[in-house]
Amino acid sequence: MTVVERVRAVLGRSVVHRAVVGVVGFSVLLTASFVGLLAFISGASLDVGSRLPFYVLAMSVAFVVGLFLLDDDYRDGLSVLAVVTALSVVTFVLVGLAVEGVVYTSLHPNQVLTSQLLVYFAAAGIICTGVGVWALNHWREFVTPNPRDRM
Repeated sequence: MTVVERVRAVLGRSVVHRAVVGVVGFSVLLTASFVGLLAFISGASLDVGSRLPFYVLAMSVAFVVGLFLLDDDYRDGLSVLAVVTALSVVTFVLVGLAVEGVVYTSLHPNQVLTSQLLVYFAAAGIICTGVGVWALNHWREFVTPNPRDRM
């Protein structure tokens, strides 16, 4: 059994477990990313340069893992490379914003935790996760032409 087959077997054990962990995980990641975006917009002095190599490392790991998971004989190599590149850039941005959000929250807890802002960000994170799951399930509808348009 290859590594990819093992990973797919472990992840495929429970669809409900996978869905709950995915929704909770991505919602938390997006909530922290929204707080990180707030940190950048508010002009907080964050030492991003010291953590930047770790964001690049996360991007490179996402790139290689994406290549291993998506590349097979049935997919076009150029399409896989484009998707994996986009995935790695999104990983860089989300991980960077999320870590900066956690750092900002630890440095300025009164501006994040005492207001209802975190609740709004959590709601936005959950909504964005739902839209993302929907988009992943229906992406083919956006990239393939509508059969009715051909008539």
